[in-house]
Amino acid sequence: MQKLIKLILLSFSSTILLGQEAEIDRLISNEFKMTFPSIYFKHNSTDCATMPYTADSCFKHIALHYDQNINSLIIWRDSLETEELTNKRIKKIKSSLRKYTQNTTIEIQSMENNQKISRHTINLTTDQTKINYLLTLNSVFDLSKTRLLITKSSTSTAHVYHPKIWCWRCWKSGFHIDKKSRDLRKVARRSKKIKAKQ
Repeated sequence: MQKLIKLILLSFSSTILLGQEAEIDRLISNEFKMTFPSIYFKHNSTDCATMPYTADSCFKHIALHYDQNINSLIIWRDSLETEELTNKRIKKIKSSLRKYTQNTTIEIQSMENNQKISRHTINLTTDQTKINYLLTLNSVFDLSKTRLLITKSSTSTAHVYHPKIWCWRCWKSGFHIDKKSRDLRKVARRSKKIKAKQ
């Protein structure tokens, strides 16, 4: 009887695993593909992953079309990677972009804890090759054709854009002169300029 129960459980678990692998295969073949001009990174590295196109062609495309139809430049990272690594990647991207454009107002916004591909999806497979591929897709410099909205609804966020002399938090933070706050203000100014042109 125990052998029969073990056999049923083994059969059931293998069916689930096969179903998960089939789902990952379907996603990889239909949805999870490298797309130009996004730049993908090796997991936990500032080195570019192997892509079906060159990174230089991406930088040339961005430099050529940035003011026309690219509203936001964003960078995603996997949840196992650090924001410090994201900042290093941003520096590397900006350095490469300077070879093709003199535009110094180009800003790259970190997506922080938001995930391109969820940990749940990555955990659907035990195949290390597929996992490595998904981790690479999760660490990507991306273009957004739609403007990223920066909400100013909360009092604390509103003070980042316009520090108040009577606010203790503004005093405590040094009137929000940290890098993240400066970047938020730059993106907001750029969004305002683009909106004014339209």
